[in-house]
Amino acid sequence: MTNNLTVGADWVQEQMKRGEPIFFIEVRHAGDLDLAVMKVRGALRLDSDQAQKPDLNEIPKERNVVVYSTAPGDEPAAGLAQLLLNHGVKEVHVLSGGFKAYLSAGLPVEEIGSGRSMTRVRGL
Repeated sequence: MTNNLTVGADWVQEQMKRGEPIFFIEVRHAGDLDLAVMKVRGALRLDSDQAQKPDLNEIPKERNVVVYSTAPGDEPAAGLAQLLLNHGVKEVHVLSGGFKAYLSAGLPVEEIGSGRSMTRVRGL
């Protein structure tokens, strides 16, 4: 991961306290989108395929952009952050620890549904 882009939940919390506008982007594996029941309030949700070719018109270039994922190691978020930097978004950050760190810090979330129920198939 690109360490100079990495911020912690404490940095996010401080920006929020100061009233700095932050645009959040959540990157999830395509199959996980249906299972999620919460996200960062106002976050743009992208699956891993969409993150490879995001609609850059949806992403403001004049605000801090914080990308997070639910994957261990934050690799999908780091990849998207680098892509955004290459396309002229100046203030891009990767949230270290992803959604779990954000949630643990008690930062605002929103419900996005009840999630799809999972059925475990044995022997496959």
